Amino acid sequence: MIGGIWAAVLTPINEKLSPDVATAVPYYRELLACGCDGINVLGTTGEAMSFNGDQRIAFMESIGASGLPMDRVMAGSGAASLADSVRQTRAAFDCGFAAALVMPPFFFRDSGDDGIAAFFDALLAQANPPQKGIVLYNFPRMSGITFHASLVDRLVDEFPGIIAGMKDSSNDAQLQTKVLARHPEFAMFPGSESGLLAAKARGAMGCISGTVALWPEFARSVFTNDAVTQDKLLTKARAALDGTALIPAMRHLTATLRNDPAWERAMPPLTALAPAQQRDLDRRLAPFRSVTGLPRWDSDLRQV
Repeated sequence: MIGGIWAAVLTPINEKLSPDVATAVPYYRELLACGCDGINVLGTTGEAMSFNGDQRIAFMESIGASGLPMDRVMAGSGAASLADSVRQTRAAFDCGFAAALVMPPFFFRDSGDDGIAAFFDALLAQANPPQKGIVLYNFPRMSGITFHASLVDRLVDEFPGIIAGMKDSSNDAQLQTKVLARHPEFAMFPGSESGLLAAKARGAMGCISGTVALWPEFARSVFTNDAVTQDKLLTKARAALDGTALIPAMRHLTATLRNDPAWERAMPPLTALAPAQQRDLDRRLAPFRSVTGLPRWDSDLRQV
């Protein structure tokens, strides 16, 4: 079963606005070597919904053939279209990914629990995922749909053995507590490392977060060692990114850390941070660089 600190990784993009596998693989390999228990490709941070199905599947196939340890890599496979979600979920397992992270269909937001259950019934019947192969992706701010506790109950009961857990990017402690009380073996992953030890105390298996890519060793140390003081510091470091669009912020910071401005490139409609925004973000993160390990990354990874 997956667990620990997982980075929801960026997708590097080439000048033709397609995923750049040659740039992605070394970066993903370094994250796995530098503290991440696993990585999630083609999630929200990876801008999956801005790529078409062929691009997503081609990227999955390239990652699957890259030599990365695929038991430590999951792929986002959700889509508004049932056929696209089936195709991408099948591809995730054909390529050897550890799990498929599935966001619910997000256009008809008033479909209700019956509609979401019907979607998963069709998806799982056609995609035929392995046991514990599906991780639900709860991100109501983006999808407009909440995997509330009763809906999780229904999906777990109707599709026994298939659903391993949930990434909760709503970071709703009450929801997580309620689901885990009913399903103690459920793999719950908050979508942020903020308050990581409180989440662990609730029964979370770790976290799946875009920003842990900035400080993977620090986050992993907090989680594995129950480091209370460091947990508070990690929460403050994560809060320093608040108020700035997260994906452009991560692109700027990754471009800086890797000394490669190509990482700034995002898929439209996202745009890079303006210079003033970059300076403000750098200033806010400056107090946390030494304690989170950012200077070590700044010096070491430039040499790779």
